[in-house]
Amino acid sequence: MTDHSIYTPLPKKSHSIRLLYLLCGRWQDEIYCTLGDWTIADAQNRYVTISYTWGNIETTRQRFITCNARQIPISDNLYTILRRLRRPDTFVLVWADALCINQSDATERTHQVGLMGEIYKNSYETIIWLGEQQQDDDIGERFADSCMRQEDRRLAKLGGPPKIAWQGDWRDRRLRTHYMWDYEPSDPIFGHDSYFLNPEVKKPRNDIFGAFCLVQSLAHGTSSLAIDFLGVDITKPSMYAREECKIIDQHGEHRNLVVQNARSERVRAGLQRLMSKPWWTRIWVIQETVLAQKATVRYGLLSAPWTMFANAAAQFQRDHHRLCLDLAGTLPDTELLSRFSNTVLQIDSTRRRYKDESHTTLLSLLWKYRSLEASDKRDKVYALIGLTTNWQGISPLAPNYNLDVGSTFLQTSLSTISRSASLSILAGDFSATLGRKRLKGIPSWVMDWALPCLQLEVDRVNSLSMYNTSGGLKGPIHFHRLHTILEVQGAYIDDVISVGEVSRHTQITDTLHVIRSWKLLADQMAERFSCYPNGATYQTAFWRTLIGDIVHTGHLTDSDTDVPYRRATKADFEAYDAWRMWARCISRDTIGRTATFTQRDLDEGISAIHYALKTVTASRCFYVTRNGYMGIGPKSTLPGDRLYALKGSNVPFLVRPDSLRDCAGMGWNALVQPDLNQPAMGTCEEPHSCHRLVGDCFAYGLMDGEVFTNLGIRTRRLFLV
Repeated sequence: MTDHSIYTPLPKKSHSIRLLYLLCGRWQDEIYCTLGDWTIADAQNRYVTISYTWGNIETTRQRFITCNARQIPISDNLYTILRRLRRPDTFVLVWADALCINQSDATERTHQVGLMGEIYKNSYETIIWLGEQQQDDDIGERFADSCMRQEDRRLAKLGGPPKIAWQGDWRDRRLRTHYMWDYEPSDPIFGHDSYFLNPEVKKPRNDIFGAFCLVQSLAHGTSSLAIDFLGVDITKPSMYAREECKIIDQHGEHRNLVVQNARSERVRAGLQRLMSKPWWTRIWVIQETVLAQKATVRYGLLSAPWTMFANAAAQFQRDHHRLCLDLAGTLPDTELLSRFSNTVLQIDSTRRRYKDESHTTLLSLLWKYRSLEASDKRDKVYALIGLTTNWQGISPLAPNYNLDVGSTFLQTSLSTISRSASLSILAGDFSATLGRKRLKGIPSWVMDWALPCLQLEVDRVNSLSMYNTSGGLKGPIHFHRLHTILEVQGAYIDDVISVGEVSRHTQITDTLHVIRSWKLLADQMAERFSCYPNGATYQTAFWRTLIGDIVHTGHLTDSDTDVPYRRATKADFEAYDAWRMWARCISRDTIGRTATFTQRDLDEGISAIHYALKTVTASRCFYVTRNGYMGIGPKSTLPGDRLYALKGSNVPFLVRPDSLRDCAGMGWNALVQPDLNQPAMGTCEEPHSCHRLVGDCFAYGLMDGEVFTNLGIRTRRLFLV
């Protein structure tokens, strides 16, 4: 992005960084700046950091600034925030990664990325830059004279950028009051008849200022006011719900027009615009926000403290679940507000945990932020290192941009196995999703963290701590370097003989159709065997398999510390039966029949079963084995796959026979070695019959250490490639 000739080398292995001196200038002036070297200690609380998105350098518009007397191209997004931060009366010290790190020097980049946690913690403010206002955005310029703070007004008179700032406290009532009593001339009901005659002439704008007012209302506990705001306009009686207007069109004919909530539609569009900005989808913004002493959200001339967004999200989540909107969904725009709430709280929960010095592992962060993107795939790991507070007794993982992507993911897996002394990193869907391809050249047991996944898969992996298939037993885990073989120990259980179709969970009708097809496979097993292998009936085994033998107990904002599930009991069959009837009613599968469900049914039974079933089965398939076991496995499961219980894992795994591999005298090293009398490394001379990892699975009757309490069970070595 930048000309590397503007850089002089930083002292190696030091806490030195570069800061950008953003020289003073008026709003319309070109941008001039210089780079200066500082130690982090000397720069503490003297500079501002920017959290923004780079964009694709090949498609993103480039703008030029003058840095160290050279014309330098930077992204339009960085250009606009530098312009907003510049003062007309003095220079500003700024840290922006694209300019302050020599991106063409892999060694410097590795070192500076390792310091980014310190860089963001020691700045006095982090600006979360969502972007510059767009042509169809209403950002409330008309309120600038009456709503600007005194200092911002002074700077604007000197030629600085205009700015309207929320404070996140009682002082914001003035902003909201001005907005709520404002009659904007562009309101359709007060505007030109051409809007009514031809709606394409003037479409409602994205009311960004109104969206900030909505967030402020939620943040201060006025959630009913805020939600009503989205449903009806509360300031003008003429805008309530729907209004019929008689107008005369261009042909002289009378026509009726229904105007529905013009202002609220613009507010919804404004919030949608804010939440659609790329910033919310990028992995690096997590660390930048979590570590900030003070974080401020900015969009064009508008700004607000991050705490206002976080408090609004938390308030809506409390009301959302108190009103049981997961299944009812009766209030307007709950989907948009739920997305806003979930997105903000996902970040803020980590921010709160970090400030509370809670113990957070790298693996938990990798899963929590699995859906976020990075321009450099290695950053799916490196961007989370600075947030990891529990390295489990081993020195922290360090970024290394001299490694390729595959090697980065391999080292992450090996490091995590050693740290956790378990196979927890082998759990999860390893296959490609959403039209993406899995990284070539990595072993089947190494997760491609660059692949996105559904949130339900993240929830499912978090729920796996409810199980204990290995009974707490640990076994040696070795890594054979020649063929990147992972050697583990476990017990072979059975072979898969039949696989059902994949459950997509797009519509409840489709879900019921898939469950009926799975039930046919279960019924076939019930005809072959008098009872399930653990002595239960196949009816019991089937419904408990569908929910993974767990029940959802409620939504938690902090899923790193608590799992919102409990194990199922016999008494939960009644709730399952109620869910089944509810699902059939929802899918209109009970024509001519009626059923009544109380609020308690929804709150305590049906919703708990519904969420557990979605979590366990979404994008996965039902399978049965030769000896009568059944369970839920990855969508790639095939007949012939083998079911194993592995030492050091909470869950069973499905593996697929592969080829013979010969280590030919190459070395191995122990990642986990429970017996300290055994060597930690050695040389391997033997050939191995290897398997590919299909993925973790649920197998009813094998989730609580039953396998290893069987005195007749024999464990064997399993070699994964």
